[in-house]
Amino acid sequence: MLYKKEIISLLVFITLGFNGWSQQQNFDSKIYLENELVKIVFDETYGSLTYLELKEIGWRIGKRKELAQSFKLYVPTQDRRDNAVIGKNNMLLDYEVLEHKVIFKWKKLNSTDKNDLDISFTGVVELTDEGLVFSASCTNNSDLTIEAISWPYFGDFTLPKSSISTDWISFGYGGNLDKSPIFPYFSANHGYYGVDNPIKTSNTQYSHFGLIQSLNQGIYLGYHDTLDEHLVDYTFELKPGYEYNEGAWTDFGKVSSLDTIGNQPVNFEFYCTHFPYINPKEKGKLKPIAFYPYKGSWHKGADFYKSWRAEWTNNLSLPKWASKVHSWQQIHINSAEDRPVFQYKDLIDYCKECAENKVSAIQLTGWTLGGQDRSNPSHDIDPLLGTYTELKNSIKQCKDLGVKVVLFNKYTWADESQDWFKSELINYAVKDPFGNYRVYDGYQYQTPMQLADINTRRLIPMCPLSEDWIEIAVDEFIKSLDLGADGMLWDENQHHGGAFYCFDKNHGHQVPANILPGDKLIEDRFWEVIQKRNPDYLMVGESNRDLQFQSYHMSYFRIGNHYTGLHRYVAPEQKMMIAVTGYNDRNILNRALMNNYIISYEPRNFKGKLREYPLTLEYGKQIDALRRTYKAYLWDGIYMDTLGAIVTENNNRYANYSVFENSINGKKAVVIINPDYFNVKKFHVQVSNLNGELFYVDPENQREKKYNGLIEVQPLSVVVLIEK
Repeated sequence: MLYKKEIISLLVFITLGFNGWSQQQNFDSKIYLENELVKIVFDETYGSLTYLELKEIGWRIGKRKELAQSFKLYVPTQDRRDNAVIGKNNMLLDYEVLEHKVIFKWKKLNSTDKNDLDISFTGVVELTDEGLVFSASCTNNSDLTIEAISWPYFGDFTLPKSSISTDWISFGYGGNLDKSPIFPYFSANHGYYGVDNPIKTSNTQYSHFGLIQSLNQGIYLGYHDTLDEHLVDYTFELKPGYEYNEGAWTDFGKVSSLDTIGNQPVNFEFYCTHFPYINPKEKGKLKPIAFYPYKGSWHKGADFYKSWRAEWTNNLSLPKWASKVHSWQQIHINSAEDRPVFQYKDLIDYCKECAENKVSAIQLTGWTLGGQDRSNPSHDIDPLLGTYTELKNSIKQCKDLGVKVVLFNKYTWADESQDWFKSELINYAVKDPFGNYRVYDGYQYQTPMQLADINTRRLIPMCPLSEDWIEIAVDEFIKSLDLGADGMLWDENQHHGGAFYCFDKNHGHQVPANILPGDKLIEDRFWEVIQKRNPDYLMVGESNRDLQFQSYHMSYFRIGNHYTGLHRYVAPEQKMMIAVTGYNDRNILNRALMNNYIISYEPRNFKGKLREYPLTLEYGKQIDALRRTYKAYLWDGIYMDTLGAIVTENNNRYANYSVFENSINGKKAVVIINPDYFNVKKFHVQVSNLNGELFYVDPENQREKKYNGLIEVQPLSVVVLIEK
């Protein structure tokens, strides 16, 4: 909510913004690119990016030429870690303006600590039908390592003149649309103690793209590299700082709407920092950064990513049972504190209950030696739970009853407390620049000692680029595969506990190397084994990074009640599954229907039986029954988020709905949920390009009723409007 003083401040900003542009400096230059979409201008002496006009949306960036930047290199010396080469302090060696491209060349660079470094940097800016693409290359003939390069680098990233609010949007956990403010408030994500100005970074481990969204327009930033060769940080820096902070311990404050404050210019810098680690006498390339303006909601920006994604995605063929409408149960059998919930031979009891309730699969968690999150990477059975034969027989009995068993596996960590790590696995751990292995905090289970974090077992990220580690992971995977399960869920496959680069000189990789490409190396080796032994084997990962869907059939994660499925929108064909834990968890079940997520029943934090929460179970079964009836819409249909229909409540736009397009005839279904615990809501729905009659149904009453202009939805309920 904007208060009176913020509104006045915004009006001042808008007014001064217009005046500022009317008095702008002359940005005429020989170095520019222009088409009907954009105009970009560079300084002829230093190559700084002085002005950018996004014509279609009327967004002009770069009001003050003196703030313009070009690039920045971080080249630590023995005496100074923070040794930067700043582009605006280095004159251009040469440039070439082509029809759709500008090529800049800098050489013999001056830095904070040393001058005339034998480094050549070439930056390329290309004009395309969508916008701009920035790429670069670098030759390092110095005796120093180029650790990071910021390119492109906007020194005066001006927001739209009429901007009331601007946000940064990217993937969060579970593919949630993660939105954080830029203006009128700025949310930093790095501690005040470690930076001069508030800084927000967003890296490409989880999200290869981000959106700068301002009202009904925005800019798409895409890191178009399928190999994950380098990590990239999208970075906003607010200078000189907040007009006022919201608290001593919060990195959140008000952005001044004036051009100056305290006699200092108020500006945002925006830059994309690549981490190529170009060693002495090496050459390196920066993969392209797409910079595309768009008009409309965040969907328009995400559509650029969908187009790029279509160039490389490969949809794995699902086992037949997993392609049908179905649900799962996750069961935890043992924890790191030796607390068995049941024995291997008793798995059949859970299986029978699943079969009775039409639950198709069990995810068995904590079945390995020492229980969940202990003894990693061992995938041996635990004698505390029974014998190898008992587990294998139980899995077969479940399959005979028609219930699939998927084993919870991990190949990311080693348990620091075990002798195996101390005697061997330490050699394959991810090492930092100082030769130390990285440490991840781990997880606490049940006992007071662990809940107090006294005897937590720390987890050490293993280097997936190490061939020796890959061999160990494959051997442990074969142990799991030999039990006859129908698949595995690789828990925490999407992150490495904050480790990104490995500096170990004995792993056989470039030093240093981004470790994310190593995930694909292991996954490919697993697939070699799968193809030979069980081609119908199901591969599931936890909250897959999008590139990982090249190796996984399905993604599993948890969501809350304030959730927008950004990943679901850009990857509507992918199967995704969510945990349902509450004892009357209608809201999460409704969101499973709204976002086309498979249900994973997890009573008592996945330590109970299905019968323990009958309200959740019965409602979930009704939702799946509805999905079977309207499978072409709600299961196989194309998820469109809110595009294709407008839902209003009391003439106001409503947000909690989704639209599916029938995969056979192109007709639509609109899923409308009411998350209110007490109040009935009434909605009007307008379907775009309507070509049929509208009926509506709900999970608890599947009798079709004709839509007469108003739909009533009960508290904690959902209604599906069907175009027929």
